Amino acid sequence: MMQVWTIARQMIAEGIRMKIALVFFVLIAAIVFGLPFSVTGDSSLTGAVQSFMSYSLMATGLLLGVLTIFMCRSLSDEFVHHQMFLVVTKPVARWQIILGKWLGMSLFNATFLLFSGASMYGMVHYIKWTHPPQDEVYDEQELNNEVLVARHTRSRDMSIPNFPALAEAEYQRDLEQGKYEQQPNFNPRQQRRSLEKKYEARWRVIGPYETREFFFKNILCDRSPDKEIQIRYKADVAGYEKDEIYRAIWRVGDKEKGAEAYELHVRHVIDRFHTMRVPANAVADDHTLKVTVVNVNPFEGEQQKGNVLNIRKSDGIQVLFIVGSFEWNLIRLLSMMMFKLMFLGAVGLMMATVFSYPVACLTSFTVYMLAGTRSFLEEALDFMTDRNGSMFSSASEFAIQSIAYLYNMVQWVIPSFSRYDAVEDFVNGRNVSLVWVLSALGELVIIKTVVILGLAIFFFYRREVAEVSV
Repeated sequence: MMQVWTIARQMIAEGIRMKIALVFFVLIAAIVFGLPFSVTGDSSLTGAVQSFMSYSLMATGLLLGVLTIFMCRSLSDEFVHHQMFLVVTKPVARWQIILGKWLGMSLFNATFLLFSGASMYGMVHYIKWTHPPQDEVYDEQELNNEVLVARHTRSRDMSIPNFPALAEAEYQRDLEQGKYEQQPNFNPRQQRRSLEKKYEARWRVIGPYETREFFFKNILCDRSPDKEIQIRYKADVAGYEKDEIYRAIWRVGDKEKGAEAYELHVRHVIDRFHTMRVPANAVADDHTLKVTVVNVNPFEGEQQKGNVLNIRKSDGIQVLFIVGSFEWNLIRLLSMMMFKLMFLGAVGLMMATVFSYPVACLTSFTVYMLAGTRSFLEEALDFMTDRNGSMFSSASEFAIQSIAYLYNMVQWVIPSFSRYDAVEDFVNGRNVSLVWVLSALGELVIIKTVVILGLAIFFFYRREVAEVSV
């Protein structure tokens, strides 16, 4: 492996000498050190930190992806300027050349990424110390407990009624009464789904003076009273007052299971996310949590007409609890960004072994774009496809389905970068889990990168070195 390491060091030295690398270094430094003075978010301390982290991380990821593709010019230049003639005469195999260059690019990117991460970490604390808070106590607590942490979220583990069973019962009653006999193009499956949505929508609406209970399971947190859990939600309220604030009672905890119960009297702005902090001993011994919403005004002397509270599914109640530190969360996020760069480096090298640099650069950017927009393209193609029509029903349908088939053929090689985009979760203080990181490592590096490096080595062996690509 000495030859591989030698080529890797040569690649790092070449990257340092490249003027384009210096340009990207200056751009990243300008973004990381300049954004804190130009981005304020919603003027709050938390908003300023979140805006800075979001913009700096997205810009850094984009710039390093572009730099990785540009660095693949090293291999193309060695073919064009005949330097490869000297390299292949040395006691070094062609697979060692490809692997060494990929390793050098990866180490070069890792250095850039570590610099960016360390700088961003320092600037986050700079903003924390210098930004004037709107509220000295609340702003700092919100930042420390909801952003500069790693919180695990429980929303899918909420127990809900058996809506399919309720919908099926009503469907059978209507069917026996003959309500569907006169309906043209009647679809039983669609009708069942419509009834299911109706029951869930009714359950999520809390009328005046009504009470609704929500049960969560698998709240695997430290249940000490000095620890806390967080309840996050956004409510839609009909018939609200001009101040756009509704008042209600939230009860968290279940004394019947031996947990502490806390009652919160809230004044919350409508259609905004709110986070309530409760001691962790509200969680029962079986790691369940009971949350009760009472749609009544607990504040005497404050008028509030009978509001209808809607806890929408898309913005439903979430239970969050801290499982790690901001520093380790940042390290896991940078690791996932690094895996994407390792994949891009392999793609660029593979293209450089086949095409001249301009074509290799263009094809690499195409792969980069497809990987970044894969989920969007899948949704767009699915939306444009007529599920009831055949491929030959029209010229447009033939073109759309042909593109979809071709796209499905290459997507097993091109991963979905959006699947491993953890910037939004990180900025909102959500845990970038180790399972997520290992999944990215497995798909992006162990599977996809290894396959593409194998193809690069194969093409390199098949290529005539004496042939100059122009």
